[in-house]
Amino acid sequence: MLLALVTGGSPARYAVTGLVTGSRTGTVTWPLLPLLSAALIAAAAAGLTCVLAPLRGADGGRPAS
Repeated sequence: MLLALVTGGSPARYAVTGLVTGSRTGTVTWPLLPLLSAALIAAAAAGLTCVLAPLRGADGGRPAS
């Protein structure tokens, strides 16, 4: 997941680039591709959490003593 945030095509990079370009030119662009990729990453993280949460057990995953 961290790799998706620091690579050249990261949604955060596009957002900052859009803010800087918009402040220089006075135009607003709609970065739909970065928005969709950020939503996809968030959905994947939520889905993985939902799958792994029941595996922890009621005691927080601590081994029985």
